[in-house]
Amino acid sequence: MSGKSPKPLGFSQTTGASKYARPLERPLGFLPVSGPKGLPGRPRAVQEKLLRPIVIAKDPDEETAAPALAAANGHGETRLEPLVREWLLDLQVLGRSPKTTDWYRKHIHGYFQERSVRTLDQLTAAELKGYLAAIQARGLAENTVHGAFQTIKAFANWAVREGYGVDSALLRVRAPRVAVKEMETYSNAQLETLLQTVSAGWSALAVQILLGTGMRLGELCALELEDFEDDGEGMFLKIRRGKGAKFRRVPVSHRLRRELLRYANRMRPDSASPNLLLLRDGRPVDVECVSDLFQRTRRRIGFRVHAHKFRHTFATEYLRNGGEIERLRRILGHTTYVMVMRYVHLDKGDLYRDFDLRSPF
Repeated sequence: MSGKSPKPLGFSQTTGASKYARPLERPLGFLPVSGPKGLPGRPRAVQEKLLRPIVIAKDPDEETAAPALAAANGHGETRLEPLVREWLLDLQVLGRSPKTTDWYRKHIHGYFQERSVRTLDQLTAAELKGYLAAIQARGLAENTVHGAFQTIKAFANWAVREGYGVDSALLRVRAPRVAVKEMETYSNAQLETLLQTVSAGWSALAVQILLGTGMRLGELCALELEDFEDDGEGMFLKIRRGKGAKFRRVPVSHRLRRELLRYANRMRPDSASPNLLLLRDGRPVDVECVSDLFQRTRRRIGFRVHAHKFRHTFATEYLRNGGEIERLRRILGHTTYVMVMRYVHLDKGDLYRDFDLRSPF
C-alpha cells in the first residue's frame, strides 16, 4: 500500500414533419454523429473528460444573430440548428451538470436523426406527438420516451422565454405516462453479503457511505477531506454541489464516523488530491471506478449492485426506524415531498403487519 496521510484527519468548523422541410446541409455541429445509435434512457454517469464541450461551430452564415433575430420578430424562418446550440450553451452557463447537458444533447440528437424538422415553425404539437408515437412503436422503454418528451418541451419553453414564436399547442402537450415501479431495496442478508465481499479501503468505505447517508454516486465521488464537519454534537458531510447545484449537510452516524476516520488516518494514500476516496496510486475515485466495483461485486455475489438502490434502502430504513419525513427530505436533498415519496415505500412485509387484526374479513 502507498504511503499514508502524514497527519490525522482534522475537522472544519460548522458554519410528422412538413413536406417543405429543408434537408440538413451538413451534420449538426453541436452534436456527435458517431457512436451508439438510439436514444438514451435515464441520465447515466459520464466521465467529464468524455463529454464534448459545447462549441458553436464558426459558420460565415451564422456568425451574426441577425437571421435569428429577424425570425424572432416575425420575419423569415428560425433555423433549429443554431437555436439548439444556443440552448445547450445556455444550460452550461446556468450551471447544469455535464451529465445533464449531455443527456439533453443525446436526446435532441436522436430526434434530429429520425425527423426532418429543421425550422422552429415546423416543430408543432402534431410533430411532437408523431415523434413520440414513432419511438413508442419501436418498443423503446417508457422512461426513454418520456425523456424525449422532456427534452423537446424543455427546448420549447426556453425558446418562448427567449422571445421566439413557438406553437402554443406544443406547450400544452401532456407527458406520456410512465408506470410507477416498486422501489427496490437490499435485504439485511444482501447487505451483510455485500459488506463482507467488498475489500477494505475505498471500496468498503464507498459502500458504507452510500448506505449510511443515501447520497448520490456523483456526490460521493466529489467528497473532499475538507467536507468533514464536526460541530461538537455530531458529524456531517458537506455536499457542496448536489443535484440542482444545491448545498446541503448530511449527518453521519457514530458507526460511519469511525469508519471514515479509520480510512482517512490509516488507509488513505498520501496524495496532493483533496478528494476523500483515492486509488492506491493517489488518483481520485470517480464514478467509473465505483461502477466497475459494482460490476465485479455483482459477478461474485450473484445479485445486482446499484448505487441508487443504496439510496432507496437508506430512505426506507430511516422511516421504518422512526425518522421524520421532513428531515429525510433535507438529508436526501429534495425540494418537495413528492420526490421523497418516490424513494420511500412500504414493502410487502410492512403492508402485511397486523393485517389480520385490522381487516374486517
